[in-house]
Amino acid sequence: MSGETYRRIPTFPQARVIVDNDFAGDPDGLLALAHHLLADGAVVRGITGTAIPREGQPVPAGDTARDAVDELLDRLGVTERPAVSADTRARFAELTEPTDGARLLTVEAMREDDLPLYVCAGGPLTNIASALRADPTLADRMHIVWIGGGSHPDGAWEYNLTHDLPAAQFVFNETRVPIIQVPQAVYRQCAMSTAELEHGLRSAGEFGRWLYSRFTAPPSFVRIAGHWPMGDSPPVLITALTTESSMSRTIPSPWIDDEGRYAMHPSPRDLVVFDTIDVRLLFADFFARLHLAASV
Repeated sequence: MSGETYRRIPTFPQARVIVDNDFAGDPDGLLALAHHLLADGAVVRGITGTAIPREGQPVPAGDTARDAVDELLDRLGVTERPAVSADTRARFAELTEPTDGARLLTVEAMREDDLPLYVCAGGPLTNIASALRADPTLADRMHIVWIGGGSHPDGAWEYNLTHDLPAAQFVFNETRVPIIQVPQAVYRQCAMSTAELEHGLRSAGEFGRWLYSRFTAPPSFVRIAGHWPMGDSPPVLITALTTESSMSRTIPSPWIDDEGRYAMHPSPRDLVVFDTIDVRLLFADFFARLHLAASV
C-alpha cells in the first residue's frame, strides 16, 4: 500500500572508495559516480578529478571537473559530502609537486579504518601516480581499480592509458600497489542503447532527468549511433556489489613500454584482470537505486 512502512534488507558496506575520473568529459563518469554514491556496499570517502586536455587543446579555465561533481552532489541531495579535489590539469611528467587529488588520496589512505580502501580510476592514473611518487608506502594501504589498458597478453592503444602514459608506466612499472584492471575489451561490454538510457533516466525523477541532460550535449569528439559506452561503471560492481558472477584471473603484472604495450616485468606482482562483467547486475542495480531514490 502507498505510504506503508516496510522493513528493508539489512546491508553493510564492504569497502571505502575514492572515485577518480575526468568528470568534465564523457558523462558516463558522472553516471558511475551517482551509482557509487547511491550504493549500500561501498562508502565514497573522496572524489578526485582530472581535466587534462587532449593534445593540441587548451587547458580549461576553472575547475570544470569539480564543478560537475559539486552540481551532481547538490542535485542528488548528498548530505554527508565526501571531499572533492581541485582538478588536475597537467600530466604526470609535468608535475613538480603532488596534485590536490594526490593529497586527498594520501589523507584517506593514512586514516585508520576497518574497511579496505579502493581507488577507482576511470581515467588516466595521474593522481594515483603523483601520490605514490610522493609516498611509496601508500602502496600497502590501498588497491587500485583501473578502467584502462589493452587486452592481455600484448596490450594496445587505449585512451585512459595513453592520455598519460608516464603515469600508467610509473604505477605499473615502479610501484607495488595492488591493481585490479578492467581492460578496454571488457569495459566495452558495458553499453546501453540510447533508448534504454533515455527511458531509464528520464523516468527516474528530477535527478534522473538532469543526468540524462548531460548526455544530450556530448563533447565534440563523441559520435553516437544507437548506443552509449558506459565503461566507467565496472568499479561499482567490483567494490559495492559482487564479482562472483563476473570472470577474472590473476596474472603476473606486466611492464608497460613506451608504446603502451605489455612486456615482461623483471619483478612482477599479482595483477587481477577481468575478462567479463556482469552487466545485467550492474545496470539493473543502478536503475533500481535511482528509481528508489526518486520515490522517497
